[in-house]
Amino acid sequence: MLRNRARRLLGALPRVIVGGVHSVSHSSTARAGKGRRSSVGSEALFKVEEGFPDAETFLSLRARAGMRTRSPEGATKGLGQELFSVLLRLEDSDDIVGMGRVIGDGGTIFVICDMLVIEEFQRNGGGTIIMNELMEYILREAPPKSYINLMADVDGFYERWGFVPSLPRSRGMVLKT
Repeated sequence: MLRNRARRLLGALPRVIVGGVHSVSHSSTARAGKGRRSSVGSEALFKVEEGFPDAETFLSLRARAGMRTRSPEGATKGLGQELFSVLLRLEDSDDIVGMGRVIGDGGTIFVICDMLVIEEFQRNGGGTIIMNELMEYILREAPPKSYINLMADVDGFYERWGFVPSLPRSRGMVLKT
């Protein structure tokens, strides 16, 4: 049921990905929508590719996106262990301006994490490009009745892909180290 609902939602979204086979060499492009606020103009051109950044780039991206920092040791240990990860790059300079990862066991649980676009490129469609790629992976790989979750700090964004708050039935919890 969730799989069908998410597929319908993906199909109803404006296609910002020019499709193709997902591989390390594959890249998809999308122009930022007209009328969206951007410090670099509304014609920013993104491309997305499968891959993950090195620890230094990861930590820099998190800081530039206004996210909580992680330790260099943790980043070095964790990056490369994900099930799937994409990088959002600028078409003209190849600079990495966003990313997203799926972690989990590949069978019963899939967790979307490290979803980010650096502040100067937010609200230009980059987050949607990243989420479309992550959801296409999950819909392709997740067996029926898998648990797919995320911790969201952006109201209204993830609902487009069928995510709903888990309260009151359950609640997310966190243990900070």
